[in-house]
Amino acid sequence: MKIKITYFFFAIFFFNFSYSQENNDEKAPRWIIGKMHKAIQQHTDLRFTLFRAERINDKYIKGSFDGKLKTNPFKIYFKNNYPNEGVEILYKNGENSNRAWVNPNSFPYLTLSFHPENKLICAGGHHTFKMVGFSTFDDLLLSYETKYQEDFYNYINYLGKVKWKDMVCYKFMLKHPEYKIIKYRTKRGETLKRIAFLKGLNIAKLKELNNKINPEEELIEGKEILITNTYEKEVLFYIDSKSFLPVYQEIYDEKGLYEKYAYSNLEYDKPIPEKEFSIYYKDYNF
Repeated sequence: MKIKITYFFFAIFFFNFSYSQENNDEKAPRWIIGKMHKAIQQHTDLRFTLFRAERINDKYIKGSFDGKLKTNPFKIYFKNNYPNEGVEILYKNGENSNRAWVNPNSFPYLTLSFHPENKLICAGGHHTFKMVGFSTFDDLLLSYETKYQEDFYNYINYLGKVKWKDMVCYKFMLKHPEYKIIKYRTKRGETLKRIAFLKGLNIAKLKELNNKINPEEELIEGKEILITNTYEKEVLFYIDSKSFLPVYQEIYDEKGLYEKYAYSNLEYDKPIPEKEFSIYYKDYNF
């Protein structure tokens, strides 16, 4: 009888544990996304390869680089795979007059300094390198959770597990049923860039919708411009089941795929030595 009772309680415990685990990962997007938020805050040192594809004038600008990132204070080093193979960029917040050191890997073969928003550094892309990493995506989802509260999880569909590179990931689709392009009248002192920042919108999309306006230009009060009412119409994303980092993201607008960001060769649990954020590091060619 004692053996039977012991087996009974073991069976109940095992069933409850298995059921809880199943609910946590495969039936509870809230739990997975909560783990993602914590992981992004926890993993402050990252090594990775990033692939990007961004639509500009109905064509996709593609690129890839190997990067090292510290999130606090913000420091980043990366070396291009393509385009402009071998170009190196190093940026440390608060140093070098807040400019990036650049090794162009071509004539004049000198180390140069550029503002993070310089077109050379952006290489025709939508965003600056200061948005590399997972904090931007994290802030976006946090803003939606605050804005939509319980409805936020009605907009998310869990699509099961998928393998990305060497990672097993949770796959999600977030859809905004109310996404649209709207007219907006500017307030005093606003710029496209500031509007995008305050409203959590995609600055590249605002530039596209208002292509005759300099994003840094202070706009006349009451000027009518076009903006979107959310960052995107849909976003497909993968969260690595081991690190809980959002390693794959596809952003869609009204025309289709607008941006794609995919991380591979990810290392997140080893502090990066400070010497690797110096232009004098032995493996760099500044």
